[in-house]
Amino acid sequence: MNTSWQGVRSLTTLRRKPILWAIISFVVYFASIVAGSVIQKALGLELEMGWGQQITSIIVALIFASFFKKPKELIGLSIPKKGKWLMMSMLTALFVITVSVIARMIGNAPAELGSLEYYVYEATMPGLGEEIGLRGLVFGFMLYYAKQHKLSSKRIWVLIFLQALPFGILHILQASGIEAVLIFASTSIAAIALAWLRAKAGSIVPCIIAHNIVNAFGSFIYYILVK
Repeated sequence: MNTSWQGVRSLTTLRRKPILWAIISFVVYFASIVAGSVIQKALGLELEMGWGQQITSIIVALIFASFFKKPKELIGLSIPKKGKWLMMSMLTALFVITVSVIARMIGNAPAELGSLEYYVYEATMPGLGEEIGLRGLVFGFMLYYAKQHKLSSKRIWVLIFLQALPFGILHILQASGIEAVLIFASTSIAAIALAWLRAKAGSIVPCIIAHNIVNAFGSFIYYILVK
C-alpha cells in the first residue's frame, strides 16, 4: 500500500488513546450535523440543501482539532508535495461514480436534474464537511493509532473498513428497505475508497476534490444514462 504518514507525525501525548479520540470526534461531528440542521431551521432560511449542517460541522471539527498539537497535520489539510495525487483523485472519483450509478440502476432510482442550488452545494459543501470531519479528524486519529502500533498495511485496511461503517449509516437515516441497503453499500464503498486515498496521499485535499466531483457529476451522469 506504501501508505504515507505525513498527516500524523509529531502528535501530542494527549493522543495516547487515539481510538477513543476517534470515537469522541465522531460523536462531536454527528452532534455538529444535528446542531447545524437545527440552526438552519431556526434561522428560517429557505434553503433546499443542508448548508447549516456542513458549515457547522466544518467549524466544529476545526475547533476540536485545534485542541491538539499540529491540528493541520492531524486532519491532513496540507497539499501533497509529490506523487500523482490529482490523478488519484480523478480515478477515485470515477470509481465511486461508477459504483453509485450501478447502485441507482439496481434500485431503479428516479433520474432527475437538481436545481442550481443543489449543484452548487454538492460541488462544495459535502466534500469539505464530510472529509474534514470524517476522513480528516476521525480517520486522522485512526491513522495515528496505526502508526503508534506499527500496523501493517493489511491491518490498516481493517481501520479503513471500520471508518466506512458510520459514513454508510449516516446516509441511510431517512431511507428504508432495498433503498437503504443500496445506499449503505455504495456510500460505504465510497468511504473505503476515500479513506484509502487519504492514507495513500497523507492528505484530505485529494479526498475533498474526489468527493466533490462525485457529488457534482454523479447524479447528472446517472440522469444522462437513464434518460
